[in-house]
Amino acid sequence: MRSSLLCVLTLVPVISHAGCQPAETLALSCTLSNGGQLALCWTPQQARLAYDKAPEVPAEVGVPLGDVTGLTSSDWASSTLISVGASYEVYLSGQIAGLNLIRDGGSPTSYICATGTVTGSLANLNEAAIYAPSSKED
Repeated sequence: MRSSLLCVLTLVPVISHAGCQPAETLALSCTLSNGGQLALCWTPQQARLAYDKAPEVPAEVGVPLGDVTGLTSSDWASSTLISVGASYEVYLSGQIAGLNLIRDGGSPTSYICATGTVTGSLANLNEAAIYAPSSKED
């Protein structure tokens, strides 16, 4: 029985990196149209975005919570993580969501969430970011 269990466990696929850590709160997650995963998570100190540029090609960025610029309205929201060299805009309107990666001095890259896979809301993250100190403040 023990060897059967080990055999089964080795066949289970590795869970993608794109998920929240135990101390983090989920803002938004989805399966990307390229088959990868996207997760935007946060704590009172920071926001972390993990996504797959392509299947099996993970990327991750973390910024202080105060370096998140958020816009929320009744039918859409966006949260932009401002990092060195690039900004990462996660947007949501109903079940339409995705990520726009905007590199300083470069062309933008977009990642679209697959229909029906979007979970979460950006409103709480955006609200918390308003009151968090920015790393750009002196």
